[in-house]
Amino acid sequence: MNKVFGLVTTVCLLSSTQFVQAQEQDYSVSAFGGYSTNHDLTTSKEYKIDLEDNSHFGVSVDKLINNTRYGLFYSFNETELAENDIAKVDMEYLLFQSAIEIPINDDISSYVGAQIGVNRITPNFAEADDFFASGLFTGLDYHIGAGFHAFTELRWMATIVKNSSSVVCDDDPQTTDNCIWHFDGDVLNQFQLSAGLNYRF
Repeated sequence: MNKVFGLVTTVCLLSSTQFVQAQEQDYSVSAFGGYSTNHDLTTSKEYKIDLEDNSHFGVSVDKLINNTRYGLFYSFNETELAENDIAKVDMEYLLFQSAIEIPINDDISSYVGAQIGVNRITPNFAEADDFFASGLFTGLDYHIGAGFHAFTELRWMATIVKNSSSVVCDDDPQTTDNCIWHFDGDVLNQFQLSAGLNYRF
């Protein structure tokens, strides 16, 4: 996992170098929605948490310089525990993102990028927590006209889940079900498949 975060950091730094050297500037505002898949988690007492797959939506704002983007990404999705649909879990990503666009023809381009930031996870049965998040993304962009672009993309986001809250956790080894949201350290992998629209100006 350290290699992955190193790769993400390298991509962001390389993109930032191009940002300083570039001269042409543009802006992009995007809105999107799609479907999220969630990886299972294991608590500190080896209790397996299976999060349901669900829909998501979000927005992003980017500065465009030549063929490179730099900006902020926000995404929200609500899911639930597979074995307990009363236990809801909200996730809000706020990430700095950077991507390089690769033109295919006059109207279509692909892009690949990296992201780094925070995932705020809010269960309805425990206190909210902020965790470090990072990942990679890629997609296709189609120029509709008049500054509008349609796009579809795939994002992989990895959240390092580690907390010290004892709100729903105790030290009794006989009560594993009382520690359903306490993690010594695990990685929540989430994939987002999205479609959206952006306006460049």
